[in-house]
Amino acid sequence: MATDTLISISLGKEKQAAMDRFLAKGFPTNKWEEWKYASLKSLNDIDWNWNSSEIPANTTKTSIDASLHVQTLNGKFNALGTLPTGVEILEFSVFAKQNPAFIAQWEKRNQILDQNSMYDLNDALTTSHQVIWVKAGVTLDKPIVHQLLAEVSIASAIQSKLLIYIEKDAKITWVDDLHTNASSEAILSNYVQEIWVEESAHLTFVKTQDFALKTTHIDHTYIYQQSNSQVDMFTFSINGGFVRNNLHFYVDGENVLSNLNGLYVPGNNEFIDSHSVVDHRKPNCESNELYKGVLLGNSTGVFNGKIFVRPDAQKTNAFQSCKNVLASDKATMNTKPQLEIWADDVKCSHGTTTGQLSDEALFYMRSRGISQDAAKTLLMLAFVQQVIDKVEIADLKESISNRVVAKMEQALSA
Repeated sequence: MATDTLISISLGKEKQAAMDRFLAKGFPTNKWEEWKYASLKSLNDIDWNWNSSEIPANTTKTSIDASLHVQTLNGKFNALGTLPTGVEILEFSVFAKQNPAFIAQWEKRNQILDQNSMYDLNDALTTSHQVIWVKAGVTLDKPIVHQLLAEVSIASAIQSKLLIYIEKDAKITWVDDLHTNASSEAILSNYVQEIWVEESAHLTFVKTQDFALKTTHIDHTYIYQQSNSQVDMFTFSINGGFVRNNLHFYVDGENVLSNLNGLYVPGNNEFIDSHSVVDHRKPNCESNELYKGVLLGNSTGVFNGKIFVRPDAQKTNAFQSCKNVLASDKATMNTKPQLEIWADDVKCSHGTTTGQLSDEALFYMRSRGISQDAAKTLLMLAFVQQVIDKVEIADLKESISNRVVAKMEQALSA
């Protein structure tokens, strides 16, 4: 098995404990409830290089106008240019020594819900744990743009890990631009982000995923919100052979606003799994979740969304919606919206719909001289535009829209 070679890797005490946890569980399979519609069992058949030292050839930074560009290249982190005032980047060990009070709070954070073995694997093998530290009161007019790039010549498993710490009253936009270059070799990208948003801070987070077909990407994003904070989260899954997004919000203060937006457009032989948790633990908070998917070719999609409202979280407003269009009779969508409520003074709703393009709308557009493929593309774009339009960065919004349209047109012309 592929994991046999992990036994011989020499690790420190804490990392070895994480490795032991991974080896005891192995890769997730569909026998696990949280992986009911997905399985990584096939990864056991690949002879992985667990410690890639390759540097991707294509490291050109994105054209998005930014306060700062940073990159993670095959798991190695690098900052490009001068850091904005009020922003520091440190190794976790250095950051921990400078911030013992925060670390004491961090170590008491809520246990990760639905934790899976891939988090343990990342914990064991990651070699770079950087902290992006945004100081109190800092406002950045332009985003911090992070590119995660992977390019390999042999089958490689790449671990990446970041902590983003946003202090009180700070306001930033973070853009994650995730890519793997086309390759004949398999890539396992295992990415962990943990984000701490202090009191009255505001984070806008836009994540775009554009992976090669032979890429398996496991994305863990854990967000901890304190009182009066706001997080606006966007996840755009455009390409990828197997993409699993684990997005967890932990609402640990009053008057918190959490907005989760997602869009996925899997094509032939692609699998995209959106797995979200919003854990309301304090009163007077609101969460809004909107996910939309267009499934092309013989693709498979999954949406599994959970909302927890704990006994102390009175006067919570929590809303969840997932809507999907099957653009092909070969596409499959699995949905599982869930609410677990222990408080009695709340407003909560959840729902999901899956359907096909309207024959009437297609007929109307064809009668006006629009071709079949163009009409389908227009209808699909109109369906997802609600999510794209919420992105406030104009050039990023245009880039996302163009990539989504290109994906749709490619699928229809195949």
